[in-house]
Amino acid sequence: MGGLFLMTLFTLLWVIIAENALDNRDHRIVGILLGAVILIFIYYYLYFYNAQKQLSETFPDGSEAEKKNDKWFLIVFGVEGFLILLVKNILVNIGRDELFVPCFALIVGLHFIPLASLFKRKFDYYLAGWICAVAIIGLIFSVQKTYAHYFIVAFVGIGCAAATIFNGVRMILEGTKAIAFNKLDNN
Repeated sequence: MGGLFLMTLFTLLWVIIAENALDNRDHRIVGILLGAVILIFIYYYLYFYNAQKQLSETFPDGSEAEKKNDKWFLIVFGVEGFLILLVKNILVNIGRDELFVPCFALIVGLHFIPLASLFKRKFDYYLAGWICAVAIIGLIFSVQKTYAHYFIVAFVGIGCAAATIFNGVRMILEGTKAIAFNKLDNN
């Protein structure tokens, strides 16, 4: 449930980045389509929240291993945030702020590597690979000035939103399966 909340927020962030860069060149189509996905994520978050309230009586609080994983998740998340701020500061100071969104995406992609190991989720390696590839393509396009800056930022934003959407859909499928299994188990 917490993961779906994060995927909702980060999908929203990438959509805002993409739509801001597009500046209505797409007639807000990206925002509308991905906004609908965000609304679906919110619906399932609320659905899981209500299901969790019912299940919380059945299952005790997390184990020590889960608490340790949560601690490491927060450390990885903190390092990611620090690196994003550091890179932003460096890019502004060297006059290359146009590289920020692809660099931001690269840091986000790389943070999935320790998470994949920490939570033993192979899917996170695919997310890392996808986001890093999108970020590197965005960096190459930016350095070579292959496309207009707005297009590169939108490309990276939409590419990263696709990753958070796929991850959110994976979470929804796993969550609904777990709820269905629990309902069968309780009957």
